[in-house]
Amino acid sequence: MKKIVTAVAVIGAVAVFGATDCTACHKDGGMATPLNKLTPAEIVKKMQEYKAGKGNPMMVNIAKQMSDEEIKKVAEEYGKKK
Repeated sequence: MKKIVTAVAVIGAVAVFGATDCTACHKDGGMATPLNKLTPAEIVKKMQEYKAGKGNPMMVNIAKQMSDEEIKKVAEEYGKKK
């Protein structure tokens, strides 16, 4: 039963957050690493790993919905500024 509940939670989260509301979890004090602490290149690398199916199931599902161009844009928008 736990696997079914987890799958529903992941699918629900993807439906609610989509691929562009990264700050819902990735902000200072949030449940995940703040994206402004990572360079855009680090974000792209990690998102490509997720897209390949490696890592957190929620992030894998989100990354698989994103094009490489969308990943790059998100990384540039939310990543560490110089």
